Amino acid sequence: MSPTSDDHLAPERSLADINADIRCLFARADGRLSDAERIRHATLLGEWASAIRASVVPAA
Repeated sequence: MSPTSDDHLAPERSLADINADIRCLFARADGRLSDAERIRHATLLGEWASAIRASVVPAA
């Protein structure tokens, strides 16, 4: 399957911003996440992965 133009959209937030949110989540939770915080963490990881994919430049 060939990539579509939607696969390379710019992320809404920077990797640094997403990473900062992940770090703050763990700092506030003292390293132990509640169920709600685990869901938030999973959402942030998905957002981070999307931002990583958007930052990859296809080889020539």
